[in-house]
Amino acid sequence: MSELLVRTEEIVKRSKALGADEVIAKTTFGRYRQTRFSNNQIDISVAWNDYVTDVVLAWKKRVVGTQIRNFQNVDQTVKRLFELSKVSKENPMYGGFAKGKFRYHKSKADEALVNLDNPVEYVFDAVEAAKKEAGPDSETGGILLTSLSDICLVSSEGPMGEDHRSAIELSIRAFSQREASGHGVECGSALKGFDAARAGRKAGEIAKQAKDPKAGVEGRYDVIFDPLFGGSLLGMWGSMTSAYSVMIQMSIFVDKLGQRVASDNVTLRDSPAPYSVANRVFDDEGVPAKENVLIRKGLLKTYLHNTSTARIFKTETTGNAGIISPTPWNLEMDSGDMSREELFSEVKHGLYLTNTWYTRFQNYATGDFSTIPRDGIFLIEEGEIKESWKDIRLSDNALKMLNNIIGLSKERQHVHWWSEADPPSLVPYILMKDVRITRPR
Repeated sequence: MSELLVRTEEIVKRSKALGADEVIAKTTFGRYRQTRFSNNQIDISVAWNDYVTDVVLAWKKRVVGTQIRNFQNVDQTVKRLFELSKVSKENPMYGGFAKGKFRYHKSKADEALVNLDNPVEYVFDAVEAAKKEAGPDSETGGILLTSLSDICLVSSEGPMGEDHRSAIELSIRAFSQREASGHGVECGSALKGFDAARAGRKAGEIAKQAKDPKAGVEGRYDVIFDPLFGGSLLGMWGSMTSAYSVMIQMSIFVDKLGQRVASDNVTLRDSPAPYSVANRVFDDEGVPAKENVLIRKGLLKTYLHNTSTARIFKTETTGNAGIISPTPWNLEMDSGDMSREELFSEVKHGLYLTNTWYTRFQNYATGDFSTIPRDGIFLIEEGEIKESWKDIRLSDNALKMLNNIIGLSKERQHVHWWSEADPPSLVPYILMKDVRITRPR
């Protein structure tokens, strides 16, 4: 047993000794390195380590939590937390923490991510690739982040485990003009296969095509969504499969288990896969994380559950705790049978949208929302990009859009972007019919 696990277990024992009914402590020892850049130059490159222990305590169905950093003031903090539980209100939805002993898949972090001699080389690879595509006068900016984490979880109800996770992420935007930009991302759990230049090339290609944008025209269009934009859509749909979101009526999937919620070419999974920046072997209750099929050929198959929501729905946890709200880890949309070029050839009059931000719902229950496309926005005529647009808004319905997917590419990309494409996802190019485009008011 590692020292980290021993010290985490001690927090649980001390909490139980005070009178807590159930306790979970999860310690993360993270080693991080971040490089930020703008105007094609490095702004700052920093590295740091961090110890954080998340503690969740339940007493007579009163659930409270806190964080302890660097194992400092453990006794004092745990005592205050227990006192807080005594003055808190009972949580009527609390159904206890997962019980029992579990066996976990062996996890292995990529130590090469910590031992990078010069991470800025990856930044300059991306910058040079973007400039080669967008032009020597183009400007770029973004961030490179690497992480290596050792996680120890101990529950008073039996689960105990260790996990080792790693991730590397690059986000780069290129500008060929003030209003002509492109965004590329590259991410994964290991250095092998990571291609910073690939993200730079994509950002540069889109920025070059986006030059001299014209004001967009309102209407209904067939739309091809780039995987980066698609990641935002998957995050929206995936988060709404959380049983907690369903319970509080902030989901389009309320009372729709077993029903058709998407086109029959849509299969959506949640998978904490080894390739993902969100790879993991257990959830926040210590239940083994696993693949869950959320939508299979258009039919809603399951909600995502922790122990409490599973008890309410009279089913089993899916290994997606979140103590309060179950959450997807890494969303995957099954690929289609068309190439990217074949998807474009299907569009006689439509749009290619590469990225988005500021997604806002007018009504979560019905699915009415809007989002603002950013970076490359392109008009397609007879399968070819004809011009660049700007200043449009997508204003539609999340459930209708799921049912209007008419094509998916064979190619998929693993994407993650903190602003919108979160959680991470594996996404094809998506062709969707009858998407409503408006203008910002």
